[in-house]
Amino acid sequence: MTRGQGYAGPRAPFEKERIMISTTWPHRLSLAALLLAAGTTVACSSRSPEQVSAHQQELKRVADPTLEPQSGVPEIDPPLPNLDAPHYTAFDLLQNRPLAHRVTRDGQERAYWIDARELDFMRYVHGNHGREWIVGADVEGGRVSGTRGRKASIWLPAPGGEIEELALRVFNPARGHNELQVALNGHALETVALEEGWQTVRLSLQGAPVRADNALVLTFSNMGRIDGQLSGGGLAWARFGAALPQEVATPSLEDEGAGSGGSDASAEQAVGEGTAAAPGGEAAPTPGEAGLENTPLAELAPHQHNLGQGEVRLAAGEGLSWLVWAHQDAHLQLDLRAEPGCGPQVRLEVEEGQGKVRAALEDGRALVPERGAEQSTSWKLPVDDDQIARLEIIADDACQAPLTLKGARLVRPGELPAMPEAIEPPRYVVFWVIDTLRADFLPIHFDTDVQAPNLKRLADEGVSFELAYVQGTESRASHASLFSGLYPNRHGVAGRGKVRDNVRVIQQFFKDANYRTAMYSSNGYASHLLNLRRGWDFYQNNIHEQTGLDGMFMARQGLGWAENNLENPFFLYLGTIDPHVTYRRHQEYIGLYDTEPYNGRFQRYISGEDLGLVKGKRLPVSERDKQRIINLYKNEITYNDNAFGHLRAELERMGIWDETLVVVTSDHGEEFWEHGSVGHGHNVHQEMVHVPLIFHYSKLPQERVVKSGADVVDVLPTVTALLGLAHPEEKQGMNLLPVMYGQHGGYPNPAVATQYQLHYGMQVAHWKIYLRAGQFKLFDRREDVRELNDVSADHPLASRWLQDSVAWFRAHRERWDKEHWGTSTNVSPEFWEQVSQVD
Repeated sequence: MTRGQGYAGPRAPFEKERIMISTTWPHRLSLAALLLAAGTTVACSSRSPEQVSAHQQELKRVADPTLEPQSGVPEIDPPLPNLDAPHYTAFDLLQNRPLAHRVTRDGQERAYWIDARELDFMRYVHGNHGREWIVGADVEGGRVSGTRGRKASIWLPAPGGEIEELALRVFNPARGHNELQVALNGHALETVALEEGWQTVRLSLQGAPVRADNALVLTFSNMGRIDGQLSGGGLAWARFGAALPQEVATPSLEDEGAGSGGSDASAEQAVGEGTAAAPGGEAAPTPGEAGLENTPLAELAPHQHNLGQGEVRLAAGEGLSWLVWAHQDAHLQLDLRAEPGCGPQVRLEVEEGQGKVRAALEDGRALVPERGAEQSTSWKLPVDDDQIARLEIIADDACQAPLTLKGARLVRPGELPAMPEAIEPPRYVVFWVIDTLRADFLPIHFDTDVQAPNLKRLADEGVSFELAYVQGTESRASHASLFSGLYPNRHGVAGRGKVRDNVRVIQQFFKDANYRTAMYSSNGYASHLLNLRRGWDFYQNNIHEQTGLDGMFMARQGLGWAENNLENPFFLYLGTIDPHVTYRRHQEYIGLYDTEPYNGRFQRYISGEDLGLVKGKRLPVSERDKQRIINLYKNEITYNDNAFGHLRAELERMGIWDETLVVVTSDHGEEFWEHGSVGHGHNVHQEMVHVPLIFHYSKLPQERVVKSGADVVDVLPTVTALLGLAHPEEKQGMNLLPVMYGQHGGYPNPAVATQYQLHYGMQVAHWKIYLRAGQFKLFDRREDVRELNDVSADHPLASRWLQDSVAWFRAHRERWDKEHWGTSTNVSPEFWEQVSQVD
């Protein structure tokens, strides 16, 4: 493979749709006018002049509602309200059907349905982080997710309106007595004795502490086997919401779960509150034939339809609900197919604090008679600021036949920003990686007293990401992710291990494009220890060579190599380590931060050994000692910035600055007692995982701040795209160039960080979730930058949005492919097909 011809634009699946619709009356002819016009074209030659004139007058009247109709010609109602200016798609709801929740409505009361047999069940169990569930297991007569052991948890959202009942479709594998105890938000509901096999359990929620988002714990008293493993019971689906009639006819459930391939061959008889149904029973009519009283509970559920992608048919009272980022200038655009008089009911809910949500929009529209079976309409989203919202679309009760959503999008006014068809590849590429640099200690996007004018200038002139997470909280995992473009669960480097030989690393792609490659690193793990020594024309690890480690020494090393290789395109990797312990005092910089006298232990430096003792609470430190340690860290950042300034000045002197792509990032941050500790490697809070990410190249956008989230695994595919190489298919990161140019439409992407397989952190916009096995916390980083206050109970929509997103990622962390799957907040058109193949 030779050096490419440059980046050739974004891949087709991520191109945003431009919408130009002009249907607001009277800006388009009605259907009748179009038909009349067609008649004129065909028959005008056979008409008399008087007939033609009368016909033209009628055309004019139909197009202009202010004119009186001619006698005998029926007036046609105006079309549905719609857009009349250019808009682009920010979020395609049908493309993102896998992110929706199934909802039904009876009158004004709603219920959510959770299908435990489909891939999206993972959203309700945090991606099975605690491994409490045996997911997608076949049992006699159907498919379930079974508890691993006697007990497992589910996290359920609640729809608006009354929450009166919880219904569970349960398979009991135990041979002998088995009881099911259900707890909702710590409150024990009724204990139910189970029969062997299938049954539907219905529990009253009267008096239960129902919240907008709820923790449900199922505990069985006995166990059998599901998929060869001990299990208290299996769950096919759950229904949470308004109560249905207490006596419901029971069908044979052969068609239940057609979307997932599962079926329930046994049947249930009448079920009452808090009781389990016995086997047997007659098949009941399909929904709608005889009303709810004679409709089997299983047939009332939209769980019979999987959450694939594309258009969807909704029966009366059936719908979908999405958590969306609602921009204040956004509209909901729907393309509908239905019978006249049928249409959607649209509801938009927003948070109002203290765990409550309110309906900001409730509106229903029906297709206009005589305007065809396919019509479009739109709503302005009534939000004052960009915020999380819940958007619900349900087929109206008046629909005698299914309503088809052919298109459903959140659109914003105007055109997407332009992006060049091709970008000239940089002749030279320099990585300046600053070990242990947390983003909020740079004066880029943050108010800090740390002085780093050279890095700030670079960010101000180039593309800087306001939110970038590193995939790892210590050097081994994070360096492996940077070099491989893979998340830690994929590359397998944790406390030990190395990148496998069959995993290609970034320097090898530069070799494919005929670049010379050189590495100077002061991080000892960026070496043979991680299998990263391959692919270099020149390689030196300064720790292993026992030579100089400071940034200025490394800048001069790299510049010397660069000046001797100007005749070739090159990739120069400089792994600096100044802000990593040992933090050393620099006389010219320490006075910028430490202005008071200090005579303690850390006057000249703090070593890694001492910081380890402090972290382990074996070396007591005073508040003044703590401030000294922080000031030593700050002065190291300023020293490193000065070294980078020297590097830039020399590249400019060589005359190659405009031909050079410079990438600046870090391998992780550093804690200074924000959460009771110091150093790194022990959590995924912001001080640990939020790192700078800057791209500077004369052919890229200038003075651009990207607010959407990014991951350090995205660096490799972004750089290979700039080299003109094909996207490396085995990588998990995505090409950030479309995001740099605004092609994402402003919809927020997540930033993801992991601490091995224990902790997961994800931030979307200003909301961040911190997930551990069996528990999570939600932080509002706009109000709580230190991440001290869990606000999940106060912000149920944000909580559910982040739970869904991190669970999708966590469940498929080893295979998630951002370039082809999209992100867990906005999936690609290929997502369902790809994720189904994986699983």
